[in-house]
Amino acid sequence: MFGIMSSRHAHIILVLAALLLAACERERIVDPGPDTTAPLPPAGVIVEGARDGYIFVGWLPGRERDLRGYIVHRSEGTPPGMFTAVDTLTLNFIIDEQRSYDTTYSYYITAIDGSGNESVPSDTVSAISENRYAPDGPRQLSVNGYNDGQRRELRLSWEAVDEADLAFYRIYRDRAPIDAADSTLLFTETVQTFFDDSVGVQTDTRYFYAVTAVDNGGWESALSPMQSDVIARRPVPVFPINGMKTVVFPMLRWTAVSGAASYLVTVALSEDAGEIWSGYVSASSQDTLAFRYNGSALTPGERYYWRVSSVTAQNGKPNGVSDVQQFVADD
Repeated sequence: MFGIMSSRHAHIILVLAALLLAACERERIVDPGPDTTAPLPPAGVIVEGARDGYIFVGWLPGRERDLRGYIVHRSEGTPPGMFTAVDTLTLNFIIDEQRSYDTTYSYYITAIDGSGNESVPSDTVSAISENRYAPDGPRQLSVNGYNDGQRRELRLSWEAVDEADLAFYRIYRDRAPIDAADSTLLFTETVQTFFDDSVGVQTDTRYFYAVTAVDNGGWESALSPMQSDVIARRPVPVFPINGMKTVVFPMLRWTAVSGAASYLVTVALSEDAGEIWSGYVSASSQDTLAFRYNGSALTPGERYYWRVSSVTAQNGKPNGVSDVQQFVADD
């Protein structure tokens, strides 16, 4: 009987061992280990467009679930030389800007997954980005005179021109309207979309400006719409000044400025900050203008600061800016 029990016991042990081995085998199937399988290379790589310093290369998106993105490789010359990785993208295209007009550029794309596996290269495509067109002209040019007693200038700004081969902007200036990009009127060149002109400018003199864009090949755009402004004189506060006492809704007075379309009046809690109210007042032919403060009632005993600026441009920005004056609100 003892022998029979031992045989059964041995059989049970064999069965348990087999189950354990099967479980281990299932564990090996569930956990395949590190991912070393690279994704497929991108397909359908083509040059979508190439001109004026840019090359647009696109390809079909990959379908791997763990796809992380693409690496763009570029080479210069004919035949292609050494390829260099120039960008890593999640989108399935690249717009490669600021390319030379007479160089052949070649590209291939690789795909990369979440484990860092990189595919073999895609097909290679090549293109030359010839300079075919002049840039678009700048838009939304704004000119604003400014005079605060320390700085006297005309401030220019415009929208950036979206060109792949943009090199810089040319600014033309004259005291008469500008109708052509005349080299005798060329004032300066800049890579910025703004410029502060303080060279030889005079108060109460109107200056006209226009801006063009120039590409890397030297092609120049048409003129932007022309804009002009003057550097206005500074209004002089008349009342209240020098710490005078006023009512809680004071009447503010200042001298008029020639050429002003309106005035911007500001009341604050300090000389440089803490603005509590501001408003525009229409210009008039009077030598002295008056405007009753119409913000919230001022606090009796509190000290306030105010200034007035002439406005000459349509953008409503201050031009001639007065000195700051202070006053104390009183019952």
